[in-house]
Amino acid sequence: MFRIYSCIRQLFISCLNIFKYTRVENVEQGYQMESVNRDIENNMNAELRAHEDSFIQNPENKIEDFENKANFQDCEQIIDEETIRQFIDDIPHISFQQTEQMKEIGERGIAALTSVIDKMEGFELLEEEQDFNFWIKYVETPEKYQIGIMKYTYTLNTSIDSYLEFMKDLQLQKQMDNSIDAFEKHFDEMNLQINYLRYKKIMFMDPRDFLFIKYYDRKGDDCIEISKSINVDNFKPQELNVKQCTRAVLLLSGNIIKKIDDNKIMITTYSECNMKLKLKPVMTKQASKNEIKKMVKRYRDHFNQ
Repeated sequence: MFRIYSCIRQLFISCLNIFKYTRVENVEQGYQMESVNRDIENNMNAELRAHEDSFIQNPENKIEDFENKANFQDCEQIIDEETIRQFIDDIPHISFQQTEQMKEIGERGIAALTSVIDKMEGFELLEEEQDFNFWIKYVETPEKYQIGIMKYTYTLNTSIDSYLEFMKDLQLQKQMDNSIDAFEKHFDEMNLQINYLRYKKIMFMDPRDFLFIKYYDRKGDDCIEISKSINVDNFKPQELNVKQCTRAVLLLSGNIIKKIDDNKIMITTYSECNMKLKLKPVMTKQASKNEIKKMVKRYRDHFNQ
């Protein structure tokens, strides 16, 4: 059995190496923000090591403090940790015509998400309630950007199908969030989308935008969806923005959606995003949690109407 497992694992890794990714090179230069009178407890190298360590298999570091834990047992987690980390860090460079490559990115994203979703090392619990739990951690890039990694769980009184239709309605999403400047669909085929999202200047952040793949997969009564940034040459939004906008990076974001009953679902979210901010975590973590909680309330209000 172990020999079969090893062969499958090596074959899968070899397939992954067929596709090459390139990193985003156009890092914004000279972007500075207000600082606070508190140093980061660990230096950059320590934080990066902690970041890497969080993806090392540890059966004791799992999300087990809420009922009906989302668990995608049908996803074979046969990718080694180094390959998962490389997939998360690298940003694919593709065209809109490369649909098979886009689907492959989606499938790899699902494998990566199911591997990291329940690893809790280094996360800080900011809120714990019956229907809402929120954890966060930060790592620092060589460019001194602070990458926030969030995990949160919540329930909604709706079905999986209704939730997916709700999330596909980008105009409705824009109406529900006043901070969104533009939300556009540039590709839509079955369970695969390419979306463009732009935020207005808010609080401590100048305008930011994203270009990303969104991919869905159904497994019986449950569902998993991932989002990941991509690079596309000469991409132009449908709704142009006259103000300077920084391209942020969705390294990996996803939801595992589990049916609780006919009209109730539990969503477990993982979000790893480089907003290209140099603010220290103490300035942003509570604000991030509060914004997520407001979003969950808007979703609940919508489905409880």
